[in-house]
Amino acid sequence: MSDIAVIGGNDETREVLRAILRLHHHRVKGEGRGCRDAQRLLQGGFAGILIVDAELADGSWAEILESARQATPRVASILVSPFYGDEFEEKARKLGAGAVLLRPFEIPELLDALSKAAATLG
Repeated sequence: MSDIAVIGGNDETREVLRAILRLHHHRVKGEGRGCRDAQRLLQGGFAGILIVDAELADGSWAEILESARQATPRVASILVSPFYGDEFEEKARKLGAGAVLLRPFEIPELLDALSKAAATLG
């Protein structure tokens, strides 16, 4: 089971994700509201799965995905967004997102994305 960090722009998003993850026996090892918090986690050596909400308190989800893609140790990322479209998903995937979940998503979709992301971490 991988460690997970949740970066969400508002408290409600983070609380819902944290509750779902814990209910399904995943370890939430970090969380934050935006780019600064995400960068602090990544620079602190976080290794695991980073769930990023596209609506952040500061900065850009793209910046976080790019940093996660280049991080050492390895970090897998999942983007959660109310926006969707082929161009949006293509950009997210080019920046390293292993999955893009359209909000609202079904819990099995999240669990499947987590399983696939964990597999990439080896």
